[in-house]
Amino acid sequence: HVKMASGGGFHFAEPGAGANSAKIQQLVAHAQQCMQRYDLDAALKFYEKAVGFEPDNTDLLDAAGELCVEAGRSDDATKLFTRSIELKPNENSCKYMNLGMLAAGHDCLNYYRKGMELMGNELHAALGAGNTALVTKLKNQMCSGYCSICELHMTDLCDEEGAEQTCEQSLQKAKEFVPDSIDLWVQWANLKLVQSNAEDGMKFTYKALSLTKKLEETEKPSLEVRCSIVKLLIECEQLDEAEEYGRGLLEVDDQYLETWYLLALINYHQANFEEGFHCSSSAIKVLEAEGVEDEEQAARIQELHDEIESKLPPGYATSVEAG
Repeated sequence: HVKMASGGGFHFAEPGAGANSAKIQQLVAHAQQCMQRYDLDAALKFYEKAVGFEPDNTDLLDAAGELCVEAGRSDDATKLFTRSIELKPNENSCKYMNLGMLAAGHDCLNYYRKGMELMGNELHAALGAGNTALVTKLKNQMCSGYCSICELHMTDLCDEEGAEQTCEQSLQKAKEFVPDSIDLWVQWANLKLVQSNAEDGMKFTYKALSLTKKLEETEKPSLEVRCSIVKLLIECEQLDEAEEYGRGLLEVDDQYLETWYLLALINYHQANFEEGFHCSSSAIKVLEAEGVEDEEQAARIQELHDEIESKLPPGYATSVEAG
């Protein structure tokens, strides 16, 4: 009942009697075991088989779609979520939020709006049932959704009429759901700096920083978010604070590219060119070891490295490499 391409991928045939629910559960259990080992490709192969047997099972489609997002297979994710929406348009807000992340412009906005409408219903039901764990989860998702709408109006839809007002309103709504969201304050600080409101930009940056510092390491946001705080500190010209916080991130993961880049940038601005060169060289070593995933980021690192090298005495780089 299912044709699987030699390179893998999801193909929908007419639902058949090829497998019973026990077989589907077994395939999903195998997939989950693979996910625990972080073998996403193997997990996806089990989901491909399961979806092949039950192409109208929206729970399967949604779970497989979320795994495709994580594995970077955005075309397959879009295909799965789109089919799930065709089958059950008014269930599971997450598929709309995921499609929003994969789309751009007005399509993205429409997915977010529909997703948040459903999420509001889910939150109302969870409150009524007294399910506090689900309430907390949905409030966090509502907050993230409003932050995403703000970000969309700072990027793809920045030329739309009332874009700035939409950003402010979205962040105010996000704050109603999770007033201590670090993502919220990072986003708000960015907005204030774009609006040339340096005072609030700095205030909101330090709000995000203080909230992060209060958390245990396991509860802290991703390194990507924490690097956003370092960038904001640089923009606010708080270079000593930015360096101190950035150095702390190396203790979490000294192979995270963006941390080394930002530390190189801080030292460049402070005219500490030797230390800056050490940091940009460290970034390039990570690139060489792990390969280039983001061409734009790699170019940015190389450009800064060359610029720092030009500020050093002739032959300095060669002597450091030889040493």
